[in-house]
Amino acid sequence: MVKLVVTFLGTSAAAPTAKRGLPAVAVKREGEVILMDCGEGVQKRVLSESLGLGSDMTILITHLHGDHVTGLLGLLQTMSLAQRRKPLNVVGPAKLLKWLEVTAELLHIGLTFPIRFSTAKPGLVLRTGGFRIRAARAAHSVEAFSYLVEELGRPGIFYPEKAKSLGVPEGKLWSRLQKGKSIMLGGKRIEPLEVTGPRRLGRKIGYSGDTRPSAKLARFFSDCDLLIFDSTFRDSDREKAVERRHSTSLEAAKLAKKAKVRRLVLTHFSARYTSVSSLVREARSVFPSTIAASDGLSIEVAYPV
Repeated sequence: MVKLVVTFLGTSAAAPTAKRGLPAVAVKREGEVILMDCGEGVQKRVLSESLGLGSDMTILITHLHGDHVTGLLGLLQTMSLAQRRKPLNVVGPAKLLKWLEVTAELLHIGLTFPIRFSTAKPGLVLRTGGFRIRAARAAHSVEAFSYLVEELGRPGIFYPEKAKSLGVPEGKLWSRLQKGKSIMLGGKRIEPLEVTGPRRLGRKIGYSGDTRPSAKLARFFSDCDLLIFDSTFRDSDREKAVERRHSTSLEAAKLAKKAKVRRLVLTHFSARYTSVSSLVREARSVFPSTIAASDGLSIEVAYPV
């Protein structure tokens, strides 16, 4: 089984606190990293979590508010100082590329690697070695996107007895069939489905970024194995959430229930709350499988049953 681990690098909203940095979440699968948002100071967290400055990395930026993007330049500079050579995938609103180009020039950041920029748009935006990345428009005060990180599907369960009955010798040919690849044997093509069960689904991670809840996002995040959702305010502060285009913990839970996700993680907490236990209680009253993110928290995501 391939491990897929989600690590929270920053979980505060707008301003850092003594215990919470600005928004950033890492998804790691084998040697590949998907980094969602880059709050100030993210480079230190990338180092402390050993995510690898030279790893196969894709960075997803939800929107151009400082708490979600100002750490990106520092991370790029540190990667260059470490002599990174691999191309870096960056996905975000169209204006992100202009901001990167202008600020990198003004600050004399000479990159040692190419950036492959993809403009965020509704639908499929990028396919990496292990994932498909989809985007949907979020409902925030500026152009913003939510992301769905979908692990590519796995071949079905391999049945050795079926391979033996077809005369397939154990070894490399079995390995090819187990990986979902067809083989030729004695002039005859043997397809993977002749010796395996149906393909199995990969894991799905949803990330809202800053947003109001919506029916569109509930559909977008349908059946996620892990949903990470904006929970800036508790329900008693709902007027502030509406005014500032964020969500409450209760609204996040209602959306998670509607989307039939397996697990909900609340994040992006307002600095006004010294404890987020009340936000978790509110959410669990609607969606029991809810936890609060904290800086450094890592969650291993299991395969869907």
